[in-house]
Amino acid sequence: VTVRSMTSECHEESAGCFSKLFFCWAQPLMKKGAKKLLNKESCVYFLPQDLNTKTLSEKFTSDPQNQPNNSQFEYQRLENKATKSRTVLKSLHRNFGRTYYLLGLLKFGSDMLGFAGPILLNYLVKYVESNEPTIHGCYYAGGLFLSSFIGALLSTHFDYQVNKVSLRIKTSLITAVFNKSMLAKPVSLAQFSTGEITNFMSTDVNRIVNFCPSFHQFWSLPIQVVITLVLLYQQVGVRLQAGLVLALLMILFNRYLAKKMGEYNKDMMGHKDDRVKLMTEILLGIRVVKFNAWENLLSDRINSIRAKELKSLKGLKYFDAGCVYLWATTPVLITLLTFSIYSITGHQLTAAKVCCVGWITYILNYLKKIFQNNRAKKKVLRIENGTFSWGFPPPAEDMNGLHQVQGQDQLLRDLDITIKEGELVGVVGTVGAGKSSLLSAISARMERLDGSIHCGCHDDGIAIVMQESWLQHATIRDNILWGSEYDAAFYLQVVQCCALKEDFAVLPSGDSTEVGENGVTLSGGQKARVVILISSVYLQRKKLYLLDDPLAAVDQHVAGHIFHECIDGLLGGTTRILCTHHTNVHFKFFQNYSTLKIIIWIYAFLVSASFYAIQFIQALLQAPISFFDATPLGRIINRCSSDLYTIDDFLPFMLNIFLAQITAVLGTIIITCYGLPWVAVLLLPLAVLKGLQIAFVILKPPITHNVMWYLMVYGIIAASNSIFTLIRAFTFAYGGIRAATRMHVKLLASIMKAPISFFDATPLGRIINRFSSDLYTIDDFLPFMLNIFLAQITAVLGTIIITCYGLPWFAVLLLPLAVCYYYIQYYYRLTSRELKRLSSISLSPIYAHFNESLMGVSTIRPFNRSSSFINHNMELVDRNQRCNYSTLVAQKWLGVRLQMMGVVMVTGVAVTAIVQHEVQFISPGMVGLALSYALSVTGGLSGVITSFTETEKHMVAVERQSYYINNVPQERGISTRLSSPWPLDGAIEFKEVCLRYRPNLPLALDGVSFQIAGGEKVGIVGRTGGGKSSLFLVLFGLVPTTGGAVIIDGVNIRKISTDQLRGEMAIIPQDPFLFSGSLRANLDPTGAVCADERLWWALESCGLRGVAEQMGGLDSNMGERGQRLSAGQRQLLCLARALLRKVKIVCLDEATANVDLESDRLIQETILTHFKRCTVLTIAHRIDSVMRSDRVIVMDNGHVIEIGEPSQLLNQPMSFFAQLANQ
Repeated sequence: VTVRSMTSECHEESAGCFSKLFFCWAQPLMKKGAKKLLNKESCVYFLPQDLNTKTLSEKFTSDPQNQPNNSQFEYQRLENKATKSRTVLKSLHRNFGRTYYLLGLLKFGSDMLGFAGPILLNYLVKYVESNEPTIHGCYYAGGLFLSSFIGALLSTHFDYQVNKVSLRIKTSLITAVFNKSMLAKPVSLAQFSTGEITNFMSTDVNRIVNFCPSFHQFWSLPIQVVITLVLLYQQVGVRLQAGLVLALLMILFNRYLAKKMGEYNKDMMGHKDDRVKLMTEILLGIRVVKFNAWENLLSDRINSIRAKELKSLKGLKYFDAGCVYLWATTPVLITLLTFSIYSITGHQLTAAKVCCVGWITYILNYLKKIFQNNRAKKKVLRIENGTFSWGFPPPAEDMNGLHQVQGQDQLLRDLDITIKEGELVGVVGTVGAGKSSLLSAISARMERLDGSIHCGCHDDGIAIVMQESWLQHATIRDNILWGSEYDAAFYLQVVQCCALKEDFAVLPSGDSTEVGENGVTLSGGQKARVVILISSVYLQRKKLYLLDDPLAAVDQHVAGHIFHECIDGLLGGTTRILCTHHTNVHFKFFQNYSTLKIIIWIYAFLVSASFYAIQFIQALLQAPISFFDATPLGRIINRCSSDLYTIDDFLPFMLNIFLAQITAVLGTIIITCYGLPWVAVLLLPLAVLKGLQIAFVILKPPITHNVMWYLMVYGIIAASNSIFTLIRAFTFAYGGIRAATRMHVKLLASIMKAPISFFDATPLGRIINRFSSDLYTIDDFLPFMLNIFLAQITAVLGTIIITCYGLPWFAVLLLPLAVCYYYIQYYYRLTSRELKRLSSISLSPIYAHFNESLMGVSTIRPFNRSSSFINHNMELVDRNQRCNYSTLVAQKWLGVRLQMMGVVMVTGVAVTAIVQHEVQFISPGMVGLALSYALSVTGGLSGVITSFTETEKHMVAVERQSYYINNVPQERGISTRLSSPWPLDGAIEFKEVCLRYRPNLPLALDGVSFQIAGGEKVGIVGRTGGGKSSLFLVLFGLVPTTGGAVIIDGVNIRKISTDQLRGEMAIIPQDPFLFSGSLRANLDPTGAVCADERLWWALESCGLRGVAEQMGGLDSNMGERGQRLSAGQRQLLCLARALLRKVKIVCLDEATANVDLESDRLIQETILTHFKRCTVLTIAHRIDSVMRSDRVIVMDNGHVIEIGEPSQLLNQPMSFFAQLANQ
C-alpha cells in the first residue's frame, strides 16, 4: 500500500474557494521547492482525477471506431467490418470539446473587462481636466480596480484551465500513438518512415497541444475588433476609416505572409522527417558506420538534408520577422494616421481623447493572432489458398503467376497448410525463399490478399523468436521474465536448457547484468539464447512457437544442446515451426520424431510438405556430409517434391509497429546559444526605441508649438519605432538561423565521433531526441519566445519609468512593489527550476520505451504482451504529467500574484492622480499618459513571466545539446595519415592484447597473441561469447585496448587515424545493416564506383542479380533498413559491397549465419576467387565455413587456446577444434 505524503497529494481537489481562486493550495509545493527538496518525481503532486492517464486513455479510445480489437488474430471479422474513419480533430472534439468550449465564458468576461480600462481612463482624464466632484474620481478609480482585479482572475483561471485541457490532450495523443504502434496493421504502418513516426509523437503532438491556447482567439478577436471600432468611432467619428483601411491592408498582407510561412513550414517538416529518419538509421547501424569509416560521408548527407531544411527555415523566419514587424508597427501607424486626419479636419485633440484612442488602438495589436498562428488432435494452424503480401498487391492478372512483378515485393502464393497440435514442423529453403515471410504471415505482419487463415490458439498468443534478436535496455533477468513472476527452480532449469549458466558465471553481475541498447553488451549467440529463454520462461504455456532460425548465431554444440533440451525438451508437446537453412545440421536433430513435418519453399512457393514417410528422412540422415556439400539443396527438394503433399490450416491477420523518442532534461543557457555579443545587438534596438519614447516625454517641447508640430515629432518616433522593430525582427531571425546551424553542426560532429561505448550505454531514444524535438525547439520556438521576452521586459521597464515621471508620487508605491516582486520571483524560480528538471528527466523514458517497443513490436504482438507494454507506457506518461501539472500550478501561483501586483499599480496610479489633482495642479496629459501605460502593466508583468518561463523551458534544449557537444567522449583524435600506400601485404600481429569493455567487467580478451601473414586465410572459431567478435573490434580500433598492441604491416594502429585504418579494411558484420534508399546507394555508399557493370558484377558474384532485377534494378528502393530483403540477402549484399572495395584485409563476422549451405558455398567460392591476394579473417560457427582456411584460431573465454591448420587440428582427437567438428 502506497501512503501518499502530504506534499504528494493533489491539494486542488480538497481546497476551498478562496484557496483555489488565488492558488494558495499550491503553497506546500512552493515551500518544498524553496527548500530545494523537490529532488525526485515522487515529491510532486498526484494528478487530479480529470488528468488521470489511464482514465483519459480509456476515454479517448472508448469509441469502437477508435478501439483496436483485442483479439488480434480474428482477421476475417476485422476485414469484413466496415470502419468509419474518425479524424483526430473529431476525437478531440468528442472527448474534450464541451469543457474546452465552456472556457470561452471566462475568455469573454476577461475580454469585456479589458475594454473597461480605456473607457474609465477617458472619464478619469476628463475628471482631471474639469472640476467634477472628488467622489466621481473615486468612482472611476474604484471601477479601474474592480475591472482589472476581476479581469486578472478570469484571465489567470482561463489560462490555467486551458493548459489543463492541453495536458489532457497531450496524454490522450501520446497514449493513442503508442497504442496504435502496438496494435495497428504492419502494412499500414509501413507507409510511414521511422522519422515520421518519431515526429508524430514528439513534434506533431506538441504542435497540436500548443494550438489549444490560441483557438479561442478565433472567435474572441473579431468581437474585440468590433468593440474597438465602435469605441474609436465614438471618439473620432468617420475619421477612423483611414486607420481601418490601413488595418485591413495590413491584415491582407499578413495573410499572404502567413500562407507563405505555411508553405515553408511544410517543406521544412518534410526535410526534418528525412533527416530524423536517416539519423535514426545511422544510430541503429552505428557499428557498421564505424567499421566502414562512413562518419564523414553520412555527416555530409545529414548536413545536405539539414541545408535544405535550413533554407526553408530561413524563408519561414524572415517571413515571420515580417509578421512581427507588422504586428509591432501597425498600431502606431494607425494611431498616427487617425490623429493626423482628425486634426487636419479641424478637430481639437484633447488629452482624454488622445489617451483613449491610443489605448483602444493598442488593442488592435492582437489582430495578428487571427492569422499566425482448441479430444482429438486439434488443428492449431490452417491456411487455405492463402496469398500474402508485404503491402504492395500485384496486378489482378498476375495473381496466379509464378513470378513476382518487377519492382514489387515478394508474395507468398496459393498456400495450403495444416499443422496439428504438438507437431514439430521444419521449414527449409534457399535464401529469400520466403521462410521468414511464412512466420510473418502467421504472426500477422503480412497483408492477406486471398484465401483464408485460421489459428486455434489466438487467445493465448504466439511465442515467436525472430531471426534478429530484440532485447530491451534492462537486465538479462528482466528480459527473460518480461514482467512475469519469478520462479527460481523453473528459471534455473531453463537457463541450463539454453546453455547460459556458464555465460552468467563470467558476467560481472550474472543475470542482473545490464544488456545495453538492444543487447549490445552480449554476443550474438548470447542474445539469441536470451530471446529463446523469453519464449520458454514467460510463455511456457503457449501452444504455438514460431522459431526463425534461432540457432544460426550459436555453435553446433550449443545448437544441439538447445534443440534437444529446450526446443524438443522443455517445449515438447507444443506446436513448433522451425525455419532453417542448415539442413545438413538440423536433419540430425530431426531423428525419431513421429510428429515431424517438413515444409519446403522455393521462391515464396510451397513446393512440398507433410511427409509421414520417415524412412526418407532417415535415408538422408545416413548420407555423409560430403553428399550435402556436393549436392545442391534444390536438387534434393525436387527429388522429394512428388512424394510429399501439402499441409492445411492457418492463423488470423493484423496489427504491428510505430516509433518515437523524445525528450528531456533542463536548463537555462541563453549565451551558449547566441553568445553575449548577440544579446547586446538584440537588446540595442529595444533600448534605443524606449529611450526615444521616454525622451520625448521628458524633454517636452515648448507649449507654443501647434498640434501639427507634435504630430510631426510623433511621426519621427513612429518611424524610429518602425526601423528599430525591423532591425530587431530580422536580427532575431538571422541570429536564430545562425545559432540553429552551428548547434546542429557541432552536435552531429560530436555524436559521429563518439566511441562505441557511448552508444552502448546511451538509449537510442535519448540521442534521437536531441536531433528531433530539441533541435526543432532551437530552430523555431526558442528565437520566437526569446524575442517576445526581451521586447516585453523592455516595455515593462519603459512603462514604469514613464509612469513615475508623469506621477512622481507613484514611486512611493513602486518601492514595496519591487521588493514584493523580487521575493515572489525568487521564491518561484527555486521551485520552477526543479520542476522543469523533473519534467525533462521524466520525459526521456517515455520516448526511450516507445522506441524500444517499436523495434520489438513484431515480437511483442504474437506474445499478446501489447497490453503490458501499453500499461507501462501509461505509467511513464502519468509520471511525466505529474511533473508538468505541478509546473503549471507553480506558474499560475506566480501569475496570479503578478496580476494582483498589476492591479495594485493601476489602482495606485488612479488614486495618485486623484490625490495630486486635489493637492496641486497636474497635467491631464501626464495623467492620461501614466494611466495608459499603467493599464498595460498587468498584462506586461504576466507576459514577462509567461515568456520568461517559456524561454527558460526551451533553453533546456540548448543545455542538453551543449552537454552532448562538450561532454560526449570522443574517439582518439589522431590525424596522422601514412603518405605511402598502406597496407601493402595485410600482415597482422596481435601482441599480448587485453580488452576490458568497462572498468567493472572482466577481460574480454586476455593476453591474446598471434601472427597472420599477408594474404593468409584464417578462420576464427570458439564457443559463443569466447571473444571472437572482440578481435574485430580491436582490429578496427572501435574499442581502446587495456594492454598490448596490434601491428598491421609493421605499423601500430594506435599511431594512425581511425579513418585511414578502417578505410583500408572491409568487414561483413554479424548483423547486416542497410540504409533506406536505392540498391545502388547501399552497394556503393561513397559513389566511388561509377560503372553499373561493376555493380551488376558484384551482385551476380553474390547470387543477388536475379533478386535485384525482380526488385526493379539498381535504382529500386530497399525500404527502411533494407526491409525488402531477407536477413540472408542483406548479408549477401554486404558481401557484394565488400567486393567493390580495393582493400588488403577482409573480415567476415558470421557472414554466413543467415544463409543456406548453397549460398554459404557460393560465398566461400567468391572469397577464394576475388579475395585471393587479401588477408581474410573469418568468424564462423559452421566448421565447414573455415575448413578451407590456411589456419584456424580457436578462442575461449578471451584466450587463444589453439591455432594451426584445420587438418592438423582435426587429426588431434583431443583438440577443441576436433570436438567442435565432431559435434
